[in-house]
Amino acid sequence: MRGADITERPSEAGMTLVEMLVVLAIIGVMAGAVALGMGSVTRAPSVETEARRLATMLQSAADDAMLGDRTIAFTVRKDGYGFAVMNRDGGIVPRTDKAFGFHQLPGGMVMTLSVKPPVVLGVDGAGKPMQAVIESGQRKWTVVYDGMTVRAFPATGLKL
Repeated sequence: MRGADITERPSEAGMTLVEMLVVLAIIGVMAGAVALGMGSVTRAPSVETEARRLATMLQSAADDAMLGDRTIAFTVRKDGYGFAVMNRDGGIVPRTDKAFGFHQLPGGMVMTLSVKPPVVLGVDGAGKPMQAVIESGQRKWTVVYDGMTVRAFPATGLKL
């Protein structure tokens, strides 16, 4: 019997290297998607983050006004803030660029100022202090501008 001389390979048990690499790639993609999804939850905006962002933006705008010898106004609404350039005739033109355009506060956060907006920054506005309080529920942070520098800290009842 010639057919009996043919040796058949037993069915292979296990996975080939290519199959293993495909499975590992799928697991890696799924793990990455989960990690990115969890990261967005932990990066939710906080009152502290918004206060520090405001302090940085306010300091940058004040420095820009001083170095550029121009007048920049800090404009505020209850739900956000932005900056504007003041014309020689006293009119203000809102900035629309990404750096100094209007910033909407995340839902539930509000901001109050110790002075009536717009707050003038730069040569004409130097030395005029202001205080902004950003709050959401029981969390409050204060941003203080003294006419030259800006600080952000947890609100405690300190007033200028």
